[in-house]
Amino acid sequence: MGFGVQVLGIDGLAKRELLPVVERRCRAAGLSVRRVSWQSELAAAVAGGRIGEYPYNELERLWLELFPVFFADATVAGRPVETPRSFAKLHESGLVEHLKRSGITGMRPVSPLATGWLEMAGHSLLHHSVVRPLIDEGHVVIQDSLGIKNVLKSLFMAEFSAPGHAPALTAVRDHVKDYFGRALAPRVGIYLREDPARVLAAKNARTIGVFDTYHAFGGDPGQTFLDLQTDCAREYENFARTHGWTIVDAHDAAEATGSASEKVTDTILATAAR
Repeated sequence: MGFGVQVLGIDGLAKRELLPVVERRCRAAGLSVRRVSWQSELAAAVAGGRIGEYPYNELERLWLELFPVFFADATVAGRPVETPRSFAKLHESGLVEHLKRSGITGMRPVSPLATGWLEMAGHSLLHHSVVRPLIDEGHVVIQDSLGIKNVLKSLFMAEFSAPGHAPALTAVRDHVKDYFGRALAPRVGIYLREDPARVLAAKNARTIGVFDTYHAFGGDPGQTFLDLQTDCAREYENFARTHGWTIVDAHDAAEATGSASEKVTDTILATAAR
C-alpha cells in the first residue's frame, strides 16, 4: 500500500543533500518511490507532450499566474517584470535566476497575499489529481516543495509589507495550517530543522532567491533572509508539533546525509512495514 511523505523546511541546504540519499535507501529496501513537486510534474508533462491534458493544463495555468501576480507593477532597472506565458518558455528564459541578481522595486503589498491563494489552489489540485492517484497505485510519494511552506511565506511577506494587517494575517495563517495539516495531510510528515543564520553563512549572496527574503519589499537581502526564514522556522515547527510530524535536525551537509537521512529513512520504512 502506498502513502505520502512530506518534507518541510526553510529555504536552506538540507533537503537538497538529504532527499537523494533517502530516496536511494528506500528504493534499496524495495519501496516504489516517486518524488513529486508542482514544478517537476509540469516539466515531465512538457517533455511527455501532456501539457494540454488535465490536470497539467490547469497546473500550468496556475503556475504561470504566480509570477505576474507576485510582480504586479514591480520593476527591475525601471522596466516592468515580464513573464513568459508558457512553462517551457519560462524555464528557458532563466527569469527566476535573473531576478535573484536584480534590484526589484515597486512591489505591491497585496501581491504576496494573492500569490498565496494561487499556491493553495495549485497544491490542492496537485494533491488530489497527481499525488493521491500515485498513492493508490502503491507508490511512496515524497514531496519536498509544499503548499504549506509557500503559502505561509506569502502571508509573512504580506505582513512585512502591511504590518497593520498583522492580526488578520495571523488568523489566516492559522486556518492555512489547519487546512494543510488535515485536508492535505501526509501519512509521514518530516520537519527538517535548520538554523537560518548557519544557512545564510553558507550561502553566496547571489543564491538568495527573491522568494526567500523580504528584500523585494525593502531592506538588506541578508538581514531580510534571516528575518523571513526565522519567521517561517518558528511557524513550521509549530505546525509540525501540532500535527505530530517527526522533527529532524539537519544543520549541515554531513548531518543531512548522515544521521538526518537515516532518521528520515527509518521513519518511512517503519511506516511501510505496518
